[in-house]
Amino acid sequence: MIDLGKYLEPYERKARLYPALICIFPIMLGVAVSFKDVFTALSGLVALAVSVGMLQFLANLARDRGKSIEATLFEQWDGMPSVRFFRHRDSTIPSPAKMKYHAILSKASKIKSPSVEEEKQNPKQADEIYLSWSDFLRGKTRDTKKYNLLFKENIGYGFRRNLFGIRWFCVVSSLIGIGLTNAEIIMGKQTTDITFAVSLLFSVYAVVFLFVVNRAWVKVVADAYAKQLIEAVNA
Repeated sequence: MIDLGKYLEPYERKARLYPALICIFPIMLGVAVSFKDVFTALSGLVALAVSVGMLQFLANLARDRGKSIEATLFEQWDGMPSVRFFRHRDSTIPSPAKMKYHAILSKASKIKSPSVEEEKQNPKQADEIYLSWSDFLRGKTRDTKKYNLLFKENIGYGFRRNLFGIRWFCVVSSLIGIGLTNAEIIMGKQTTDITFAVSLLFSVYAVVFLFVVNRAWVKVVADAYAKQLIEAVNA
């Protein structure tokens, strides 16, 4: 059964449903521009059921694709951001603040902080400690009202990661949209200003997904979320 209620939840709606809607936008607009009668016929309860089912499928696809590329992204970024920022050798967080976080988390989680030398000798083991701290913090910050800024950063990261995960689907969607928009020209009918404008819009859409929606774009919010998670120690 399709669960409409979950899409009222901020994370589900913004991080999973919105990427799906963005992905199918060119196709839906292309149909609306060139096949008005077909688009009108797609109204009603049947269309709603089909649309919601398709949206749920696309939302799940966006989530699954986003999660599947996450490990690759972390590897390219030299580790999960929240793990990387805990490292002694990382300079993202100033050393005095980092030492304070190490001390607090060592006591709160009962997992001893590695020293600089211990991290150098066994970086993998040190990362396992930092990962445990990250998991500990995520477990302690599930109250979205108390940690609202952290929740917003998590949504932003989920949105960008999932959109990046389906970006090639979005590029294909834009090409289909261009084809649908220009269907009347292909069939020998005269073009219109709307056809040109929508085709230009879809071209810009494709360029954005080819050159803007990339790993660096995702990393910006991934780092912001990780810093906010670590700073939750102060709460």
